[in-house]
Amino acid sequence: MSRASRRITENAQEHLEPGEQVQGAFAGQTAIRFQVTDRYRTVVATDRRLLIFDSGTFSQTSCTTLMAELPRDTAVGPPSGLLWHRLDLIGEVLHVHRRYFSEVAAIDAAAPSASTT
Repeated sequence: MSRASRRITENAQEHLEPGEQVQGAFAGQTAIRFQVTDRYRTVVATDRRLLIFDSGTFSQTSCTTLMAELPRDTAVGPPSGLLWHRLDLIGEVLHVHRRYFSEVAAIDAAAPSASTT
């Protein structure tokens, strides 16, 4: 797990249910080029669910506002693209940088549906 993913995990702890374990975390952004409307989102996968947080305009690792909670078997990959992976989980496109590709793959591998196939 990368340093940024570890920080996301630490920041998400207050939003977890008792006994819930984080399986992976990564950040994405709503636009590739910096714009005033660009926002960072953090995605945290636990053994029970997938959480999506708004992280604001300047931070990739904060977990300030819980935007959505999805079933754990929701796929976030496989990562594709040379530099950016496009991901649409909640009706907005997130651009996930290549540095998080291994996290995206690990989250999908740990999903309940991945272990049954």
